[in-house]
Amino acid sequence: MAVIKVALPPKEQSAFSIGWGYFYSISKGLMYTLGIFFEQFLGLRKSNTVEWPEVPATYGERFKGKHFLTRRDDGKIRCTACFLCATACPAQCIHIEAGQTQDKEVEKFPVRFEIDILRCVFCGFCEEACPVDAIRLGPEYAMVGEEGMKWVYTKDYLTDRRELNNGITSVKEENTKHELIHTDKLTNINYESDAPHGGQHKHQH
Repeated sequence: MAVIKVALPPKEQSAFSIGWGYFYSISKGLMYTLGIFFEQFLGLRKSNTVEWPEVPATYGERFKGKHFLTRRDDGKIRCTACFLCATACPAQCIHIEAGQTQDKEVEKFPVRFEIDILRCVFCGFCEEACPVDAIRLGPEYAMVGEEGMKWVYTKDYLTDRRELNNGITSVKEENTKHELIHTDKLTNINYESDAPHGGQHKHQH
């Protein structure tokens, strides 16, 4: 016959002991917080608080912020409406409507290009999937708006907003595609990306 050991039931506590336990825990936490406050106030401990917006925040070079669309050297939008960014997007927040263009090398262009920014997860899959360097995630981190705003970035906003200084031209050569990877070279391949990031764009004035 098996014997099962069961823990003893908890002792009944009075209302006073329960209240004292809550008071002691809260007081201990407040004392710790006040200790840090006075240490930082007297300069004994360094404060990590950023005085934003008076002092701008700094992020790494690989930070992925607000999206923007790049231009070609002739000033036209570089996007060819191939839908690769919308297909790669895990949040399905990119919506493109394609149209025909007279440029035979491009064939298509986005009549409508919208990003539902509230659904975006800023993963960067869209810029990695784009074969012509048309969409990028820049260093802008401040995203504020008014109540009732739709929070949908249109093609004009992604291309010509004030922070872009009349648009950004891609550093890639025209019609440059990603190089194909051959299976016989996989053993010696270097997986470091050579894709241009934030500091490698040039402004068009």
